[in-house]
Amino acid sequence: MQFTPGTLVRAEVEKPIDAKKAQIGDQVFAKTTSDLKSDPPGLATHGCKILGHIVEVTPHQGDSTSTLGIAFDKMVLKDGTEMALPATIQAIGLMDSMNMVSNEQMMNNMGGNVGTTQAAGDINSGSGDPAGYSGERMPMATANHINLPFNAQGVYGISGVFLGTGAQKESLLSSKKHNVKIDDGIEMILRTQ
Repeated sequence: MQFTPGTLVRAEVEKPIDAKKAQIGDQVFAKTTSDLKSDPPGLATHGCKILGHIVEVTPHQGDSTSTLGIAFDKMVLKDGTEMALPATIQAIGLMDSMNMVSNEQMMNNMGGNVGTTQAAGDINSGSGDPAGYSGERMPMATANHINLPFNAQGVYGISGVFLGTGAQKESLLSSKKHNVKIDDGIEMILRTQ
């Protein structure tokens, strides 16, 4: 089994990663959050482990930019088989319907009312602003949770953090304001290479 380049994989971080403590070579642990088509069927399902490693890390000190470069390497299938999974992060963060509806820019970036058939005005909208969360995990009610859609790109709900590409083609998260910290449970859309 192998993935066609450009395949999108929905996953979430299993162990927190902090640029203040991380070192180059440290493992990154994630897991799939939805089933993928596989041949034979049922191998790449919800809960498969995804392993990567840290390629670059710089803690925030004074005016220096904090960076965290991550490369994904492999997936462990349900039968225990390991397969190559060279992938980069296309999108990372957390969304919920309250923040998505109340943040007009995010709505426009996502192409409108993603993940529901209700009109935006019909959803319980709150006053939450993702920019106000200082890099901490955003609070969310499970009933209002919306997965990052496959067309999402960049960083959602993690204040002051930006997504780019590093010198070794790894996914590079950076922040000029604080240490890059990715909590467990943060969602990712990975794109296979």
